[in-house]
Amino acid sequence: MEPENLAAQLQETAEFAQFDAAAAADFVNHEAQQALAALQQQPSYDSLAAFLTALGTGYLVVDVTGTTTKKKGTRARTIRATNGKQVLPIFTSMRELHAAVGGSTTKQGAAAQGAIMPAKEALGLVRSGPIVAIEVDAASAKQVVLRKFVELILRGEKITATQLQS
Repeated sequence: MEPENLAAQLQETAEFAQFDAAAAADFVNHEAQQALAALQQQPSYDSLAAFLTALGTGYLVVDVTGTTTKKKGTRARTIRATNGKQVLPIFTSMRELHAAVGGSTTKQGAAAQGAIMPAKEALGLVRSGPIVAIEVDAASAKQVVLRKFVELILRGEKITATQLQS
């Protein structure tokens, strides 16, 4: 990702979850996954509010595959939408990350790597640059969430269906 301050944000302000290697490989944010499944099965403002609320709890995975350099440190990978705008992939589990990146290695041969971060800090990465949205679980659900909804999560206020309709 281009913004220079993202590397600093990942290393200095993010409190990375301390998991052993085996636990990290099996990490899952069940609450977010269940809310996402409910939203996709029955789309409504109520299920969207529940999903956004769940997305802000626990931990999430950010893709850092192949982005660590001595000069810039660890950086989150972004993707570009068809209009050229930046989108931040966010994952509810390490398995989702591996599925999206293409198994255990990328086309360039780098092993898939994810940073397990507190949900609000992972979502807060949208503020580090011109990121217009996040994409949750890019390999399966492919749920895009606009930045304005991510900002609702980051404010920490209760998210309701009525609020989303206005």
